Amino acid sequence: MHSDPHKILIKVPEITALFWITKILATTFGETAGDALSMSLNLGYLVSTLIFAVIFISFLYVQIRSKSYRPVFY
Repeated sequence: MHSDPHKILIKVPEITALFWITKILATTFGETAGDALSMSLNLGYLVSTLIFAVIFISFLYVQIRSKSYRPVFY
């Protein structure tokens, strides 16, 4: 019933340094931008959330409507 460990590891995607750099930068930028809108500009959390939701949904719409996949780094 024991599987070969090599076969199990093949199913796990490779996580690269670029992934972690992107994740850290995106998290930092998101928190900073959220704080800038909600606290520095005194818009409040609800308005800031709505602004970012509209931006996110807009990008999502463009991505879904695209006819082909065009990777940026390839």
